[in-house]
Amino acid sequence: MSVFFEFSAALAAGLLSFLSPCVFPLIPSYLAMLSGTSVKDLKESTGEHPVDEHRRQIRRIALLRSIAFSLGFTAVFVILGLLFSQASAMIGTSGRIWALLAGFVIILLGLDTIFDFISFLKIEKRFQIQKRPQGRPQGRPQGRPQGYVSAFLFGAAFGAGWSPCVGPMLASILFMAGSGSLGKAGLLLVTYSLGLAIPFILTSLFLGSLQGLLQKLKEHLGSVKIVSGLILISIGLYMILGDLRQLTAVFTRFGYQLQSSAEAMPQVYRIVTSLMLVISAALLFFWKRSPGTGHRALRMLGTLFLVILAALEALGFISLIKIIAGWMLFQGI
Repeated sequence: MSVFFEFSAALAAGLLSFLSPCVFPLIPSYLAMLSGTSVKDLKESTGEHPVDEHRRQIRRIALLRSIAFSLGFTAVFVILGLLFSQASAMIGTSGRIWALLAGFVIILLGLDTIFDFISFLKIEKRFQIQKRPQGRPQGRPQGRPQGYVSAFLFGAAFGAGWSPCVGPMLASILFMAGSGSLGKAGLLLVTYSLGLAIPFILTSLFLGSLQGLLQKLKEHLGSVKIVSGLILISIGLYMILGDLRQLTAVFTRFGYQLQSSAEAMPQVYRIVTSLMLVISAALLFFWKRSPGTGHRALRMLGTLFLVILAALEALGFISLIKIIAGWMLFQGI
């Protein structure tokens, strides 16, 4: 279970790094630079039906150079993982202490991803592409990768320079890598890199065809940040607990305590729960952040639902505390 969770988390972290707000919007520009063309030509060449041999050639170049680019940042990330694993072994800290420290740091990074309160983590060093000087003869643009080796080095520069940008996700995988062997560390970072590389390579093939999907994803980058933060928090909890089965034990103990308290003081819990539901309904009803008609209708439905729950709780037809306790004890409603 633990190995499955770690490698699944590494793959998800790579995918969410691709969708991070400081990487995702620039993907078309990076692909255009790799293929030595403009974003417009690349979109036309990667549509459903490239119309001529020149555009098919652009598509092939974009694909092969994006693979070389991905191998470049994969090499950097794997080296970082191996160094991190070796450094943690040399420090000699006990595995339990390391897991606790790593878990708390990852949870902090997850909270920062959602609430954005640690400013120095936003510093990044981007790889800059030189512009062609005025009067330079026309030809291949200066500063763009001109071959597969150059694309590989460009990817390595991306991996080194943009590590702060994808830092929280990358750091969580590095911390997991630091708690295992060198082989496991390398495989975790390869898995993380695959999560970042696969959508990048697919976009190089189908950029023109995926414009609608990419635009929708761009509109929901805020939601991606929240999901990223929640995944980081889950990785941090995993590191602290050491085994997901311990989380089940914590839930079970808390469920028993909650159930015992609810049975000992049913009237108190009923009054408190009803008041909390009424207050939540009032806050939702007066929330003015989303003025659209659709959002207003959802807000009204949510308010009505909370009011009905409060009434059922106050009249003794249901007990939310017992429902929650039953869920924690896996006993159902």
